[in-house]
Amino acid sequence: MAGTTRLFGSEALPCLLPYVLGSWIIVALLAVLYRAALPKPLPGIPYNQESVGRIFGDLKDMRKAKYRRQWIWSQPRQHGAPLSQAFLFPFRRPTVIVSDYRTAVDICSRRIKEFDRGTRNRECVGVTAPNFHFTMESRDPRFRMHREILRDLMSPWFLNEVAAPRVYDKAALLVDLWRTKQSKAHDRPFAAGHDLYLATLDMISSVAFGMEESKSALKGELYAARSFNPSAFEVETEPVCFPPAPEDPEMEALMDIPDMIAVAQASPFPALAQWLALLKPKHARAHWHRRALLKRQTERCLYSLALLGDKNAPDSALHQLLWREKMAASRAGRRPDFYSPAIRDEVLGYLLGGHDTTATLLAWWTKYMMRYQDVQARLRQALREAHPNASLEGRPPTMSEISSASVPYLDAVLEETLRCASVATLIVRKATCDTEIHGYHIPKGTDVVIPLTGPSLTEPALEVSHSSREKAEGSARVSAWSDDDIEQYKPERWLRTETDALGQTVVVFDAQAGPNLAFSTGPRQCFGKKQALLQIKTTVSLLLWEFQFEPVEGSLGGWEIQERLVNLPKHCYVKLSKA
Repeated sequence: MAGTTRLFGSEALPCLLPYVLGSWIIVALLAVLYRAALPKPLPGIPYNQESVGRIFGDLKDMRKAKYRRQWIWSQPRQHGAPLSQAFLFPFRRPTVIVSDYRTAVDICSRRIKEFDRGTRNRECVGVTAPNFHFTMESRDPRFRMHREILRDLMSPWFLNEVAAPRVYDKAALLVDLWRTKQSKAHDRPFAAGHDLYLATLDMISSVAFGMEESKSALKGELYAARSFNPSAFEVETEPVCFPPAPEDPEMEALMDIPDMIAVAQASPFPALAQWLALLKPKHARAHWHRRALLKRQTERCLYSLALLGDKNAPDSALHQLLWREKMAASRAGRRPDFYSPAIRDEVLGYLLGGHDTTATLLAWWTKYMMRYQDVQARLRQALREAHPNASLEGRPPTMSEISSASVPYLDAVLEETLRCASVATLIVRKATCDTEIHGYHIPKGTDVVIPLTGPSLTEPALEVSHSSREKAEGSARVSAWSDDDIEQYKPERWLRTETDALGQTVVVFDAQAGPNLAFSTGPRQCFGKKQALLQIKTTVSLLLWEFQFEPVEGSLGGWEIQERLVNLPKHCYVKLSKA
């Protein structure tokens, strides 16, 4: 009994002391980590008060929202101010949200030394195309070099001589596919989103590296549609479900690019999420198929280069990049690096930029045409008047006719669709130094989210102080939209009248009629804007020339969105008749 008393008495204290101290140290460290993880608001900028006491800040509320991106860009509206902050990551500064057009233009165009591309783009795209210039900061020495090797791809000669014929051929193939489906649908709707997705994939892969005709995804769909008998499988009151054609592994690998980036966007740890996704057989196969495809296409282009010698007659973007590398190596007296990661990732980025967003914009355009029949009729009439020879001869306009014609109402419809559809809704800039926005201190390293939709763009603007407005006025020289119709789909807002050289009054398209950030703005705005507009304008012209888009009723004609890499329409069905 005495021994037991000594064991649990004062003589045992020295043995327990290390455990007690260790426990206290662990508790203290956890307390320090907890306090470090708690959000720390920037002074003066509105925020959600209840989120300050939560380690994950606003993440819980954002994840509960129906649309997460909309939750972000609507925060300033919730607080009644053009500037707010949200707590989206533990251990990190708040994210500042700027919802004002003129301030956005000021940040992206004039204050480019204070705000640069942040790390979010690199984290989301980095695993798929780590050397794509979109992921680089402007001060990165690689950025200028990459833009230099790419500059030919948006030049008029490349767009007109290389891109335009290939885009036209694929758009015409889409018309053939939908003509076949229309004949078999018998006035019933059918799904259109996937067809538009494949059409733009065919277009951009053909321009990017001259993808062989045998690989065309649209041709596979056309063969499948021609052999399908819907009456044997369908109920007459339901939409026609055309079976998809078997997918080519290489084309499937290209379609996986936006899926991989969407995986990253949905995670607070984007790079880790993508590496984990690569453990899945689907994404792993796609990754290696992309590498094999680029290697094969590079070898094909190099063979063509060898035959041409010093002549430059590119048949694709990859061909042009390889030729520029060949010339640069010759001038520098070095061996050309035709298989460099820079060329590989810029081609992948070119594919990404010209595919997903373009297909989604076309999907939203079909929905606007079905809802606004008067706009559709006026646009078709404008196209007929712009191409009188094609109309008289009963044929669609040629590529050269589409490229050379001025159709102000077509430009207006596309600009209004870009404004209202909100395909891409957010861009991110990072403060490169201690600075301020609307008089509020923004520390170096703070992420600044700039919505491409919402207040002052598609909703009435939020009030900005007079002093802040004066500072931003010089960067944005367009008038604000009227609150009375800013939320309406109204292409006429982009038109104005002027007097031509003959003294006649003519209607012209005015790109500066009001705010629109669909392609962002400033030096880092969308590099592929011209290519995207070429694809959209060509496809719209041929589709509307051939088809009347009839209204689709019920849920299939609804306006719900699906958040992936961009904002897709949840349902994209068309009901077609002969125009």
